[in-house]
Amino acid sequence: VRFVGTTAIGTDHLDIPWLEANGIRWCNAPGCNADSAAQYTLAMIWLACQRLGKELTGLKAGIIGRGNVGSRVQKLLRTLGVQAVANDPPLADAGVSGLVSQAEALGCDIVCLHVPLTRAGPYPTLGMIGPDQLEQMPNSALLVNTARGNVIDGPSLLAAIENGRIHAALDCWPGEPELDPRLLKRTAVATPHVAGYSDDGKRNGTWMVYEAFRDWAGLPPAEREEPGQQRLELDVSRADCPLTAALEAACFVPQHDAEMRALAGSDSATLAAGFDRLRKQYPFRRDFHGWDISGCDSHGPLAALGFTVRSR
Repeated sequence: VRFVGTTAIGTDHLDIPWLEANGIRWCNAPGCNADSAAQYTLAMIWLACQRLGKELTGLKAGIIGRGNVGSRVQKLLRTLGVQAVANDPPLADAGVSGLVSQAEALGCDIVCLHVPLTRAGPYPTLGMIGPDQLEQMPNSALLVNTARGNVIDGPSLLAAIENGRIHAALDCWPGEPELDPRLLKRTAVATPHVAGYSDDGKRNGTWMVYEAFRDWAGLPPAEREEPGQQRLELDVSRADCPLTAALEAACFVPQHDAEMRALAGSDSATLAAGFDRLRKQYPFRRDFHGWDISGCDSHGPLAALGFTVRSR
């Protein structure tokens, strides 16, 4: 083996020091599915707020990690009129302005995690959300994780939820695929680590690794030519809430939430196998720009979020 490529953003599943010590070139695909993950995060937040009886536009969100995904989540929330601030110590060290402290981000009504899983360096993220951080969150706040499961201390989160302090919407789980069924039952929204699983994201990641391989192999750059991607259509003219209808169609969070909850009574082995199965059998999905929406205002929120809205 001389080249290893992963079409994922994270690299915690690669033994990078070993690869480099053995002269093996490696690459990942940072940002390939950032739109997909950000849009899915918005759909999770929207569903959680509905279930918790919260009006999203009246809440304040704190983004922890304003990288490729976090910056997009911040933009999407602001598009809907949500006040969204961001905390990112490495960016702050690099001189990026407009960031807030972790304490201020944790003090928001919604706290979204968009950080890599790291164990070393000045800002390790392994278990970064523990009892002290959870205690800083206001009562009834919502913690959203579409980053990596083990950036959260599972027992501490479960305790905070069980005593009624906070709520959680989780796509990434501590210890996955071996989930704690008690945590699964207690979450407001539960999905199987699929936020970045759109067809667009997979194509982008594959292309990025292909380009890196060609560069390593000394091959000339290639032009990206793909068959036309399937466009999807949705008429929201009869929907009580067009935004709800569009988010459910584009991300189908309620569907996967129901499938996850059906696993809650299983033994640990069956639960882990079911979690993996839901990931492997994930249905076809397009990012917002791959949808043609009809039956709503072409200058409304759906167009602002990136959907292609056809005039009435």
